[in-house]
Amino acid sequence: MNFMYKTLGLSAAVFAAVTLSACGDEGNSKIELRIAQASAADGAIGQSLDKFAKDVEQASKGRIVVHTFHNGQLGSERENVESVQSGDLDMAVVNQSVLVNFEPSIAVFDLPYTITSTEHADKVFLGDIGKSYLDKLSKVGLHGLAIWESGFRNLTNSKRDVNSVDDVAGLRIRVMENKIHQELWAALGADPVPMSWSDAYTGMQQGAIDGQENPATVIDKNNVVEVNKHMAMTEHCYSTVFILFSPKVWDSLKPEDQKIINDVMAKANLDERKLSREMDKQAIKNLESKGMKVTYPDKKPFIEKSAAVRDKYSAEYKDVAAKIAALAN
Repeated sequence: MNFMYKTLGLSAAVFAAVTLSACGDEGNSKIELRIAQASAADGAIGQSLDKFAKDVEQASKGRIVVHTFHNGQLGSERENVESVQSGDLDMAVVNQSVLVNFEPSIAVFDLPYTITSTEHADKVFLGDIGKSYLDKLSKVGLHGLAIWESGFRNLTNSKRDVNSVDDVAGLRIRVMENKIHQELWAALGADPVPMSWSDAYTGMQQGAIDGQENPATVIDKNNVVEVNKHMAMTEHCYSTVFILFSPKVWDSLKPEDQKIINDVMAKANLDERKLSREMDKQAIKNLESKGMKVTYPDKKPFIEKSAAVRDKYSAEYKDVAAKIAALAN
């Protein structure tokens, strides 16, 4: 089994089929919402999304029903963002690295070794900085609801153990179509290969690429251990996903319904992070039990070799980069 998920090629007409099933004056009109995400249903994000949907339905006494779609069923993350902008899709979960294409300043979070710990991450994304970035999305036709954790990204490959930054040299690594990630791995001595996640397993299986980088839970849930036997805990980037709401749909909701969704999401923000961290630890154990050799290289040389990338891109976002750094203390 591999992790290639095929989208259903649903048309905009299907996207638009059902958003608000009724908008009558009675206070009990039923509201049906659809939310799409790209990762597995049994990951921390997928499980938390299903729990969020269940809690919203319970809190609204069955009036608000949220239908969840996992594994890229409703298209790619970029397609989902565009559908949310147009109001053809109610909600979407989108990786920060994809959202950079719509709000470029989010790139500050992709800078290597910017987030130093889970405690640091919580101060940044659950505090004023996170709120300011959710608010920024209104400029690009999106209502930002929340920021969830995907986790610290780590390197896997099929060639060798990575015990130092020198061991990265020459490895062909699948990366996201994101300039910062591409330049990071080039700076570390690897050969970065931009490639969609749906093509990466086959690329590793056929030897076109040597490895990839992702949080441990993603590596585990997507059976990367079948094609890569070496994982280095580089923790080079902390990934988040943004929960997006269509402004058109959000504005059509009554204030009391918006409050229900916001209140449920406030709890989900904490629960998802807790689950993500529990699953991350378990994923490392699972991978080792399946034959993955896990190494813990000194991160200091990685931080030093990636400094030029950090300096280049942080120059655009000096103020927020300084605020993020200050919260690490």
